[in-house]
Amino acid sequence: MWYVIQVYTGTEEEICGQCRRRVMEDDENIFVILAERMTKIKGKWTMIANRLFPGYVFVETERIEDFFMRLKQIEGMTKVLCTGEDMTPIEPEEEEYLRLLGGDEHIVKYSEGYLEGEKLVVTSGAMKNYRGIVKKVLRHKRLVVLEMPLMGRGVEVTVGLGIVKRQ
Repeated sequence: MWYVIQVYTGTEEEICGQCRRRVMEDDENIFVILAERMTKIKGKWTMIANRLFPGYVFVETERIEDFFMRLKQIEGMTKVLCTGEDMTPIEPEEEEYLRLLGGDEHIVKYSEGYLEGEKLVVTSGAMKNYRGIVKKVLRHKRLVVLEMPLMGRGVEVTVGLGIVKRQ
């Protein structure tokens, strides 16, 4: 099961590293979900990877109470998200969807597509089979803002999407 740990934004990779070195066991996994996007650096389009959910780290474990006790060894703010008093995993459908989108590397690959009137048609990349709400298409920045389910609510995220043409 996947659980969400809230951390200070910008410390996600550092917290993951500490957990891997100090508290993670063999049957567990801790990771940050990244999203590829294109950005202009010195006038040239360059592929980079940003955090899909800033301020959140994911842990895959079957023993969250045990992991939570070990998590206290980590330097920095870490808080396992809860529903009421219980540490709850993300919904199975949300986990399956994030696995499909990010793959084994937990990286949402850059996508390409085209606009058919107001309809977005994705031809390649992680969003090819996307099912959800597209909030905004930022064509000139090669980005799209989506609403994704996480912990039972809609969260806005930005992923890379190149619009090849408009029909």
